Amino acid sequence: MRFSIETYCIKLGSTIKDAMESIDKNLTGGAFVVDQDFHVKGVITDGNIRRALLAGHNINDNIEGVYSKEFKFANVFDSKKKIKELMLKSKIRQVPVLDEEGKIINLYFIDDLISYEEKDNYVFILAGGLGTRLRPLTNNIPKPMLKIGEKPILEHIIEQFKEYGFKNFILSINYKGEIIEDYFKDGKQFDVNIEYVRETKKLGTAGSIKLAEDKLNKPFIVINGDILTGIDFDAFLNYHIENNFDITVGARNYEIKVPYGVMVTDDLLIKSLEEKPVYSFHINSGVYVLNEKVVKYIPEDEMYNMTDLIEDVIAQNGRSGVYQITEYWSDIGQMDDFKKANEDIEKFF
Repeated sequence: MRFSIETYCIKLGSTIKDAMESIDKNLTGGAFVVDQDFHVKGVITDGNIRRALLAGHNINDNIEGVYSKEFKFANVFDSKKKIKELMLKSKIRQVPVLDEEGKIINLYFIDDLISYEEKDNYVFILAGGLGTRLRPLTNNIPKPMLKIGEKPILEHIIEQFKEYGFKNFILSINYKGEIIEDYFKDGKQFDVNIEYVRETKKLGTAGSIKLAEDKLNKPFIVINGDILTGIDFDAFLNYHIENNFDITVGARNYEIKVPYGVMVTDDLLIKSLEEKPVYSFHINSGVYVLNEKVVKYIPEDEMYNMTDLIEDVIAQNGRSGVYQITEYWSDIGQMDDFKKANEDIEKFF
C-alpha cells in the first residue's frame, strides 16, 4: 500500500467542516466514516454536505445524520476484476476493502483498475498433471479442463492474467494434452498468444520449463494449472523485480490450531504452558516469478521440482523471496476443493 488510509477516512464525531477539509485533501469527492478502530460506518460525500448545508446545517455541526450509512465495499478475497465491475456498475471512484470485522484494510481507485500496461513477460502454466485425486472426473479429461462455473480452470487462469496485461502463455501439457490444444489452439480466440511444450515423461513441477528456455528472456510467472486465485499478478511481478529476487514464491498463511494446552518442557520440568496455541506457517501456493537466468539450474529431461530449483538458487547464493497472497486462493487438488471452488466462483470472481 503506497498511500495512507487515514487520508481517506474521517472519525465519528467529526464536524462537517472536518469532513470538508478531509475531502479537499484527498481529492476524491468523499471520505469514509470510521470509528476509532477504523471499522467503516458509512461514507460522506460532497453531495451529502451540499444537501446538509442547503437544509440549514452549519459547518460546525456533527456529521451524524449527514453521512450515508449505505455504501459499497469489497472483502479481502474479492478479485480485482470483480471489484472493478462493482465500481463501474455503481459509478463510484473508490471502494474500501474490509476484513471480516468491517475494518478498512485497503482502498481501490477506479483509475488503477481500468487497464494495465501490456506485458511481454511469459506466463508458464503447468497443465500436464494426471489429476488422480479427482478421478473419475479426470478419467477422460485433463484436470485443468475441469469446469469451474461455466469455464475450464485453465480458461479462468488465462483470463485472470489477461486482466493484468499478460498476453504470452506457454502451456506445459502431457496427459490428454490434445484436449487442451484443441480447445485453446494458438490463443487468438481468447485474444492472447499460446504456445505449447509437451512432456514425454514426468518432469516434475519445474523440469518442463527447460523445454522453453530459448523463449524465456525476461522474468516470467509460473503457475500450477489447477490454481484458482484472485492474485494481483501485476503487483506480484513488480514486487519480484523491485526486490531483485531470483525467484519469488507466492505464499499463503496457514494456521494450525492445537485444541489442547501445550507444555514446554525441559526433560521432566515444565517451563511454561500455553493454552490452545495457534501456529502460523507460510505454505507454497504453486505460483512463482522466476528470473530467466535461473532456468540454467534446471537439468534437461530429468525429474526436477520447483522445491529443487529454490534450493539450488539458495545454494548458489541467489535471492529467494516470499510474496504474501492475501487474495482468494484455492488449490483444486481434491474433490472437496473442486466443489468449494464451484461455490466460490460467482462470489469472488
